[in-house]
Amino acid sequence: MKKYFLILFLFSFVSFSQKNGKVIIKGKNIKAKSGKMYLYEVLGNEGNLLDSAIVKSGNFQFKSRNYVRGFYKLAFNNETNDVEIVVNPKEGGVLDITFNEYRLSKKYNIQNSKDNIAKKLFNNKKSEIERNINKTKRDGSKSMEMRKKEVQRLNNEMENFSIKLAKDYPGTYTGMILSKMKPINETNPDKFFEDIDFTDESIIRSNLIPNRIQRYMVLHAKYDPKNNKYAFYDAVDFIMDKAKVNEKVAEFCMYNMLDSFYNTASQANDPMWIEVCNYIIDEYFYGDACGEVEVSDLMKERASKFKDLQVGNTPPDFTIKDVHNKSVNLKSTCSKNRYTILVFWASHCSHCMQELPALASWYKTNKNKGVEVVAVALDANKEKWKSTINDNGFNWLNVNQFKIYKSPVCKDYKVKKTPTVFILDKSMKIIDKPKDTKKAISFLNQKIK
Repeated sequence: MKKYFLILFLFSFVSFSQKNGKVIIKGKNIKAKSGKMYLYEVLGNEGNLLDSAIVKSGNFQFKSRNYVRGFYKLAFNNETNDVEIVVNPKEGGVLDITFNEYRLSKKYNIQNSKDNIAKKLFNNKKSEIERNINKTKRDGSKSMEMRKKEVQRLNNEMENFSIKLAKDYPGTYTGMILSKMKPINETNPDKFFEDIDFTDESIIRSNLIPNRIQRYMVLHAKYDPKNNKYAFYDAVDFIMDKAKVNEKVAEFCMYNMLDSFYNTASQANDPMWIEVCNYIIDEYFYGDACGEVEVSDLMKERASKFKDLQVGNTPPDFTIKDVHNKSVNLKSTCSKNRYTILVFWASHCSHCMQELPALASWYKTNKNKGVEVVAVALDANKEKWKSTINDNGFNWLNVNQFKIYKSPVCKDYKVKKTPTVFILDKSMKIIDKPKDTKKAISFLNQKIK
């Protein structure tokens, strides 16, 4: 009996060590004398900052830490200069990366890592396909239908490349993730997730689960307001029943679905989407719908912020420097006005530049009626931001954190597109979330007439 337990223990330890273990990440030959390297763990489609290290003479080293195998991201000085890598403890305790350019993704090399060879091939192909898709979308010489077909062809090319790459690199984390992007039982809703091991925490360190969930919702959550109005509720319950075998996987699935439904709600006027969000929050984050899964206080806090962004509630306050380098506090601004329009925009956003001049004209006429505009820019280029403001007469309160969608205020307000608009009252409560600035003007014209 003792021998049996020893064998079982050793087997469990080996299995654990393949997916978890201490690793040192270090790099050299970055074409820069100094700077700071940031390390993020990839969680779905987002990155969570783990650590930072000083770069000296082109070299850096992170302290040894325990990693769950998965995709991670290195960023040098800013998040736009980054590269995704694989940390797989099974391949050894040191991940040694050689960079030969300032741009991390250009000519990097990782010795003795089959996983990172596969990941680099995937990264390069993905960049190529994304460039071609963007080029196709901007090609005015082709009809809309022709562009759609070309984009579909490119997406199919990427999918076929991923399938082949998974076959060429069996046993790697990269290969495992790529092999499961397309379900084996795609047409069968009951077996859609049968090939996913939800006990394996490493699956959340990629975009596998968000892609699978989205695919399931599109194919099998057949919403019908008359005959099947609870389709999305049932889909949430079905997925959570699968995910609850691992607390971290369950938390991840909860938050991912909440975030996805909220983004849909932000683009649609149907209150049904907010109702689904509230169902996930009330039943899974704060209720006991997930059985014995203990949701962390941090995840509960993150979930509660979605309710703060709903009409009738108070969103996060902020203080940000304006175009004149003076601090603008949202709560203070609201208290001085009957209504405050909070708009997230960017100078490179064509929709913004079509809508905002009309808002500027309306604001000039109505600003003495107790109306203010706080315009949060998602620009990285300070001079471009300033010139756009001056050239278009945007004479309201202009603020910017210069981190585009990574700006803390964008994360707090779950901004995924521009323009995004909130209308706040004197107490800073949200009284409307219009789809665009035109609807904001129409709403306020009824209030201040």
